[in-house]
Amino acid sequence: MEGVISAQCDRCGRTAADGDRFCGGCGTELGALCPHCLRPLATDAVFCTSCGAPRAGSGRPVATPQEDRRRVSVLFVDLIDFTPYVERADPEQVRGMQTGFFSAAKRVVGQYGGVVEKYIGDAVMALFGAPVATETDALRCVRAGLELQRVLTRFAPTGADELRFRVGVATGEALVDVAAARDGGQAIVAGDVVNTASRMQSVSPPGGVLVCGTTHALTKDAIRYAEQPPVTLRGRSSPTEVWLALSPVRRQPTDREPDTTPLIDREHELGLLVNALHRSLRDRRPQVVTLFGRAGIGKSRLIRELYRHSGRLVDEPVSWRTGRCPPFGENVTFAALADIVKTEAGILDTDPAPTASRRLSAAVAELVGPGERDRLVDALRPLVGLAGVTLPAEETESAWRRFLLALAARRPTVLVFEDLHWADDAMLRFVELLGAAARDVPLLLLCTARPELVDRDPSWAGTITGSVTITLPPLRDTGIASLYAHMFGQAAFSADMLSPLIEVAGGNPLYAHEYVRMLIEQGALRQSGRGWSLEKHLDLPMPESVHAVIANRVDLLDAKDRAVLLAASVVGVQFWPGAVAAALGQPVESVERCLRRLEQRDFIHEQAASTMAGQPEFRFRHVLVRDVCYQRLPRTERVARHERTAGWLDALSQSRDTDLAEVLAHHRWAAHEIARTLGMPIQRYAGPARAALHRAA
Repeated sequence: MEGVISAQCDRCGRTAADGDRFCGGCGTELGALCPHCLRPLATDAVFCTSCGAPRAGSGRPVATPQEDRRRVSVLFVDLIDFTPYVERADPEQVRGMQTGFFSAAKRVVGQYGGVVEKYIGDAVMALFGAPVATETDALRCVRAGLELQRVLTRFAPTGADELRFRVGVATGEALVDVAAARDGGQAIVAGDVVNTASRMQSVSPPGGVLVCGTTHALTKDAIRYAEQPPVTLRGRSSPTEVWLALSPVRRQPTDREPDTTPLIDREHELGLLVNALHRSLRDRRPQVVTLFGRAGIGKSRLIRELYRHSGRLVDEPVSWRTGRCPPFGENVTFAALADIVKTEAGILDTDPAPTASRRLSAAVAELVGPGERDRLVDALRPLVGLAGVTLPAEETESAWRRFLLALAARRPTVLVFEDLHWADDAMLRFVELLGAAARDVPLLLLCTARPELVDRDPSWAGTITGSVTITLPPLRDTGIASLYAHMFGQAAFSADMLSPLIEVAGGNPLYAHEYVRMLIEQGALRQSGRGWSLEKHLDLPMPESVHAVIANRVDLLDAKDRAVLLAASVVGVQFWPGAVAAALGQPVESVERCLRRLEQRDFIHEQAASTMAGQPEFRFRHVLVRDVCYQRLPRTERVARHERTAGWLDALSQSRDTDLAEVLAHHRWAAHEIARTLGMPIQRYAGPARAALHRAA
């Protein structure tokens, strides 16, 4: 074309050949030319700065998709015999009952971290697992169903006792509009899991919560179930496994749980905890210690080791009290503090109000004199579920702190606040003020939290004298190997069989234990004589618990960083900024900034050397993170990104003396195969895939 201005790479300055989209020198995506004035466009420009014309063609950044594939739990709650009631009831009564029902359902679903997806006649559909997935999504869903059955009965009008509710819960993969879920919109989710939940609800007994087999498997340790005969749901040809949820199982305190393996590779961190404990007891100098680490990395295990150590201190018996910050439920703001007070007073959840009141008064009387007793009891009564006098918030919290400090003044005390990343701001402020107010008492405040707490509150406990932070790194490969050896015996597996188990654990003890449990349940890992045998050449699937933990980390990322991480998963376990920018359709400079933030968040790391000149090479910290991110992408989006990545690699392979044939063939073939399975036209993918495969061969 006459008058075309050659594009020049902003990164290395090399002039590109006509028609090139990527620089042959460094692989960076080239700025497009303005269709009006033919002036070069900056890589991140949406409009031409010379004539103002909008950017057009392939150079324009591609919008980040708002949908992804994810495992969710869906709840349906429906009112039984509503139509006969409407026929004989006054319209105003009907409206009042419906308003109360829908309002209460929305409140309960919200308390348990769900989103009301839609109202369908006299039914409510709720979603758990979006916009942020957690390892407790299925449990939240079932607990919400049980709570709904308890709460909704009060909305049956007088004389309409026959009105009851059915609840159905199903867990499975779906396509989710994440933006709509975040905004509380409707039409959020699509997939068979929605139909399954609806049909489960239709066969649920009145007043019951019926769940599918997947939901049962994910929650059986936390919910008590009654097994039911398999049911053939409407429209299905084969029976479906179903279970009737009965009640939650009270969780055992983590410091009392038994351990089947010795502590491995954590001697240094345990030494820091022991020193903090001894200093608080010996010098009567209160300590605030926060133990940070990813889910499953071993925080609770270290707490148990310190608990056992404190039990061996004969000269100074220690009062050990634990409270856990729950991720969901009603009245959870100070639930951890309530756990501590109930344990100290000996109050059980099953105690009637007079018994609980008597025990609380006796516990307070042992700690303070008559002048303070009534004030502290009045302040503590609402905390343990008793009716009491409403006091100003500052006065109430001051009395709570006085109770805990009096406890430490009587006897050396350790107060454990678990899962502080789930705590409300009011609870965080209370713990900080307690640590700052403590003086000359043998008190150790021991907190556990995931790194998200620092993202939310960067100054956490930073102003408290005697505050210590310990961050747990992943176990080394030798540590994971030792863990397996203790679980199964030194000679259980050969090195080639053990290597894939070490790799998928990625230094996380939880992952190691969950993979072993899954393999045993699937029959792939069998006890043989005195040892164990593992099937060779296993294609290890990901346990649901591991998938959920990683998915939660990914969902908590900034939207831009998350989009870059998902795009990187298409390129592969190892990747380069230029390839990710091509897959995403974004400027390489913006992608590099995101990659550096992801490196700080420990999702990826830069390799010491790169296989591609002029491009830093990154690698996913854990292959499972890559797998979760790739699974999140809708398959149509995978096709587009594999094709863009292949285009970037093709440009490099033609302009450089480099062997990228195998990698290029993988992306061309992946785009073709995914498009074929989706029923998309494959003509545009077949030719390039065929040529790439021939070249690789």
